[in-house]
Amino acid sequence: MQNWREDAKKALMQAGAENRQTSFLFVDTQIVNEQMLEDINNVLNAGDIPNLYKTEDMEPINKVGRQICQEKGIQVTIMNMFTCYLGQVKRNTHMIIAMSPIGAIFSVRLRMFPSLINNCTIDWFAEWPEEALLGVGKGQIIAKNCELDNDLESCVQMFSNMHRSVEVLATDFKAELGRSTYVTPTSFLELLTAYAKILKEKRVYVT
Repeated sequence: MQNWREDAKKALMQAGAENRQTSFLFVDTQIVNEQMLEDINNVLNAGDIPNLYKTEDMEPINKVGRQICQEKGIQVTIMNMFTCYLGQVKRNTHMIIAMSPIGAIFSVRLRMFPSLINNCTIDWFAEWPEEALLGVGKGQIIAKNCELDNDLESCVQMFSNMHRSVEVLATDFKAELGRSTYVTPTSFLELLTAYAKILKEKRVYVT
């Protein structure tokens, strides 16, 4: 958790004190503590994380804040300098957050941290077309050294059919029961990973 806050401070200082465009990519699988989402919520909302900066961090912050205050003709005070610094952080910081809708934890997090909705532009990624499933599936099977040889194409086609059939069933499930279930590209990758693992285990077992 401490490493997370240090990385966050480094990114914010880069955006604010150095006036550099900074993108922060965050995936929900990286969450080890819900406090991380609280920090992200604060950055999205105010550009700041409470109690993040140490005394030695204030010199570059005040330096850039003083310069901005003088350029804008604002009285140079500690509060004004920090406010100008935060303004620069907001202009230069871009948060890219990837989250899976699978499971109840997704909706819980959206309720607990409203900036994930209110201060974000949400892109819902559509299902992969069959060509993407086949291409990614083939690449993953080869990368995992499954050694299927002549069976590779038919095996990947089988996994693609399985994934797409579950997508259809998920749509029917929602229509009949009013409950959403999600089948994401991650589900497809997990299917391939599970297959490769079981295949290797069974080959060891029969040899």
